[in-house]
Amino acid sequence: MILVDHIFMLLLFVVQPIHGAFAYRRYLQKIAAGEPADRIRLFRETLLLEWVAFAVLAVTWMYFGRSFADFGFVWPGGRNFWIGAILLIPVCGFLVYSWRKCRTLGADDKARQRQSFGDLVHFLPHTNSEYRTFFGLSITAGIVEETIYRGFVFWYLSHFMPLWGVIAVSSLVFGLGHSYQGAGGIVRVTLIGAVFGAIYVYTGSIWLPIIAHILLDILQGAAVLEILRDQGTGADKSPSSPGSSNSTRPRLRTNE
Repeated sequence: MILVDHIFMLLLFVVQPIHGAFAYRRYLQKIAAGEPADRIRLFRETLLLEWVAFAVLAVTWMYFGRSFADFGFVWPGGRNFWIGAILLIPVCGFLVYSWRKCRTLGADDKARQRQSFGDLVHFLPHTNSEYRTFFGLSITAGIVEETIYRGFVFWYLSHFMPLWGVIAVSSLVFGLGHSYQGAGGIVRVTLIGAVFGAIYVYTGSIWLPIIAHILLDILQGAAVLEILRDQGTGADKSPSSPGSSNSTRPRLRTNE
């Protein structure tokens, strides 16, 4: 282990949570001052930053001749992997069911759901054009965040603590990395991180956590879109499936 490993961990555990919290506050202050929420730009900036972090980590790893197997990038297979894959199917089915159910919610139910999102509503897709960018961000988050928080952080912490401690601390780091979602969001993401960590340990491969993360973000985003979709415009109607562009329908020019 070298100095750059400790620096990268410091960035994840301290700098990123603090930066995320301040950026979150500034963003909300701009909205409160009357500035329209530019979610597409927000999603694109987040996507870019995540790939930059991924590139820095990957280049560093290759420069020092380390194996990406340390991050769990091994050929998928074995009994535990396929058991995990089978267990993932009903979870995906439930997420699809939740998305389709959101499409049939009445106006009052949607209003209550919107209210429950609180300030986080400003960080979620409201239109098809926003969701298309969010879709790309979901794929990015699945690849980059699992590589960093399950791959690198697991590798780093395993030098200092037992496996149960690695899962617990890495999940906390993952939650703190989403500090912009507020205290409740940190707790929720920490618990999700623990589940992804358990999948990683059980299967011995990073591939299933990546797939699970991508599907979770895409399908939850699709469900949220049905709740937050701008009403009464006649544009940006419901996509036939998550990620559908619906290019033959008119779109809100202000959201492009």
